[in-house]
Amino acid sequence: MRLAVSANMTKAGVLLTILLLSAAIRLAAVMVLDIAPVSDYAIYMRMATSMLATGHMSDGMGNVAFYSAGYPLFLVPFFALFGAGVEVVGFVNAVLGVVSVLLVYLCGREALPNWKWAAAAALLWAVYPPAVLYTEYVAKENLMVPLLLLQTVILLRYSRRPGLFAALTLGLIFGMELMVGPATILTGVLIGVVVIGFNLRKPSLSGLRWAPALGCILGCAIALTPWLAYTYSELGQPVLNTNGSFNLYLGNNANSSAGFVGIQDTPMGAEWYALRREKGQLESMAILQDKALDYMFENPVQTAWRSLSKVAYFWMPPFHTGKFGDQSSLESAVRSVWLVYYLFILTTALLPLLFFRKLERSHLILYATVLLYCAIHAASYVIFRYRLPAMPIMSVLSVYGIWLGYAWWIDRNNRKKVFSD
Repeated sequence: MRLAVSANMTKAGVLLTILLLSAAIRLAAVMVLDIAPVSDYAIYMRMATSMLATGHMSDGMGNVAFYSAGYPLFLVPFFALFGAGVEVVGFVNAVLGVVSVLLVYLCGREALPNWKWAAAAALLWAVYPPAVLYTEYVAKENLMVPLLLLQTVILLRYSRRPGLFAALTLGLIFGMELMVGPATILTGVLIGVVVIGFNLRKPSLSGLRWAPALGCILGCAIALTPWLAYTYSELGQPVLNTNGSFNLYLGNNANSSAGFVGIQDTPMGAEWYALRREKGQLESMAILQDKALDYMFENPVQTAWRSLSKVAYFWMPPFHTGKFGDQSSLESAVRSVWLVYYLFILTTALLPLLFFRKLERSHLILYATVLLYCAIHAASYVIFRYRLPAMPIMSVLSVYGIWLGYAWWIDRNNRKKVFSD
């Protein structure tokens, strides 16, 4: 009994230390860094403050639902309580960061051999440089990370112990993710397969879990209905957001590449702003979507090749410098650490694929989540920060790869010892 209590205290102490470390370095980043919100980050601030002040969300450019509303809506109550400032966002993001570290630990408890390896995964994520630095940014990825992790933890547990409440919760979390960042939409396929209990190896419609599936759909509807009702009242049509069509066109036109290309540099650039004013938000986006689909169908080989290049670019090591070049020796050092750190995580996370027969259902769920999240970006374009929500799951897979390598090495040495004796 005493040994069990002592072991639990040790476990709690290690986890608490990691959480405190993650909190300390994130708060330090918030207090030391002074990064003014620009571009999307400034728009998220404007969306949150406009909703707080007027009850209507505006991005300052006349759009009702161009940008994803989930993150600004999440910030509104904190702005109401503590004031609408970048400092408040930083502290909120720091808390989200600590929560994400805890969720990595819980994910590791489902997919790794014991709590020590789960703690190693949590520590690996706790000090991952971009995860720390983005605490200072008004970026939706700060909320996407814990939501995708929470979805993954619940999905892993559901795969072992199915239940109606867990399915309802999964749907609710998935709906919230779509509000924050629709890039997670393809993970809904994985949720559907796991929740309904569909066996991909022996496909059959018998024995499927329909009640949990309906519960999952209900949860998603609960999360999305208020926003869809709002956009219906504002636009006359319920939409999650309208930039999906916009991004699809940016990634699929004669001038597109794997990375971001602004609308002004596309074939539509010269007429886009006039078209937007004339046709309005919904119709102009529909026109862009049609043009993107036309290009994709007319150029299938180039589209397929470009999609593959986007996937490769998604996982490209961070060899790049900042937008204006490295600003200091400290920034150069941080980027070098990030490069080495990223290569370590990527390499070790791929290692388990060499032991494919040893992969369990939990590991397949982790790989599928990462793959589906990555795949959606093949349809649009890639910015390095888009990779961030996948990296905590990669951290768990990284530690699993290390454990497999360690277990193989121990087994090899034991066999050598037996033969030598």
